[in-house]
Amino acid sequence: MIEAPRPLWLARNSGLISAEQQDSLDAATVLVAGVGGVGGRVAEVLARMGVGRLKLTDPDHFSSTNLNRQAACTSETLGRNKAEVVAELCRIAAPGVSVFTNPGGVTAENLAELLDGVDVVIDGTDYLHPELGLLIAQQARQQGIPVVLGVEVGYGIWATAYLPTTSTFEEMFGYKRDCAALDVEAAPLWRWIVSVPRYVRLSELRRLARGEIQAPALAPAVELSAAVLSTMVCQLLWGQRPHATAPRLFRIDLMTGCCRVTRHSRVRFAVSLAAALLTR
Repeated sequence: MIEAPRPLWLARNSGLISAEQQDSLDAATVLVAGVGGVGGRVAEVLARMGVGRLKLTDPDHFSSTNLNRQAACTSETLGRNKAEVVAELCRIAAPGVSVFTNPGGVTAENLAELLDGVDVVIDGTDYLHPELGLLIAQQARQQGIPVVLGVEVGYGIWATAYLPTTSTFEEMFGYKRDCAALDVEAAPLWRWIVSVPRYVRLSELRRLARGEIQAPALAPAVELSAAVLSTMVCQLLWGQRPHATAPRLFRIDLMTGCCRVTRHSRVRFAVSLAAALLTR
């Protein structure tokens, strides 16, 4: 059987993505909940890969503190809603993509509608608001939809996928299964950072633990996370299992060269923190 020619803008995918895989991407719908740094970059990458439909939601607006790492944030988009700006970028970059936006963000009232017809969810919500990640994970689990999550740490990231048959968001972050989203507090820092890189300034880490600052974030880590998460999404859409699913994490750090599949560990975090202290 002769394959139908691909649109010219997808021609360079040939040889790396089969016709069947490209059709799967074209037929897919992906929800990106939070399109700031990683979420916005993943949305653009998936659009360029040929994902047919994207749903983007984020209540936030671009500010000057986003300029150091969020690709859609420029001097011309400051003050604009992130979902609307990223949607424009995706439409310009990928002629075949349909993009739907919800500038109100994820809420208990609109989540069911946001998840309608969705094949994979990317959780790009703020870790300071774990109730949103928990809400997404619980509702997606009920509907049998996998969720992909990535977190930047210094020059590295860790990523995982929650499947209906794997460990849950609650288990990963120490909450009771099926607990009410509004009742949860921020998870301990060791569950988010996993391991402290030796190059991290510990004074800033202490301020972060006290809630005095937002987590430091760099452009290289955002780009790395987008590459990892978009690949995991494609694997799921193609019926493949990502290399790391909960409770396992795929962790990579470009500064140290560390790359491994691991798990959350309070002891490992403490050891890495001690090692960072000794190198000062």
